[in-house]
Amino acid sequence: MAEVHGQGRHFSYEIAGDGFPLVLTPGPQGIWDLYMPLLGELCRTITYAGHDLIDVSHPEGRHANARAAETLGTFLDILGLERVYIASQAVHWPMALHFALHCPERLEGLVLVGTRDVATHALDDVMSFGARLPTISVPTLVVIEAAASAVLPYADLLAERLPRCTRLVVADATPAALSRSPTLQLGHVMMRFLLHCERQRTLVRGASFLL
Repeated sequence: MAEVHGQGRHFSYEIAGDGFPLVLTPGPQGIWDLYMPLLGELCRTITYAGHDLIDVSHPEGRHANARAAETLGTFLDILGLERVYIASQAVHWPMALHFALHCPERLEGLVLVGTRDVATHALDDVMSFGARLPTISVPTLVVIEAAASAVLPYADLLAERLPRCTRLVVADATPAALSRSPTLQLGHVMMRFLLHCERQRTLVRGASFLL
């Protein structure tokens, strides 16, 4: 992993691939390992960790989400990234939503991933964004593993209130499936969404030259 210092903070990070930037927010150790090489085939995929990132399970609650979102902004500043796509596992959905609300100018799109093996104790924090969700205007993908649907009821809330949200459920892997599934299934869904967003963004940017 590479390391970088700035604004009084220390980060370690890893990059796979080239192209438009996709930042994977911190989560349980190794949670993104299988995604990195796959997503790196499409874009510049970045995972990071910083010493002052705060777990959303901390008693500070929503203040922890705000501080973690601020830390993400600092990391982007240090790497010179102005606008990015962000992907987050369920445990850090509140932080990703906070970033989308307070730094919309830095966001191209948002991917919220839900799997059965990731803690989902952030339920109350997600629900607290309810009234403000319609103001998040970036394209958003909520993709969850079927086995996680029961413990991620707020995925429906996001799909209903985010104005540009697509919600997809990935079927559970069969016994004969590869051991890396459903990571591969989730990863491919993410790639299709990101590719669609980039194509739309390129069309809009190209059309602007005609004005």
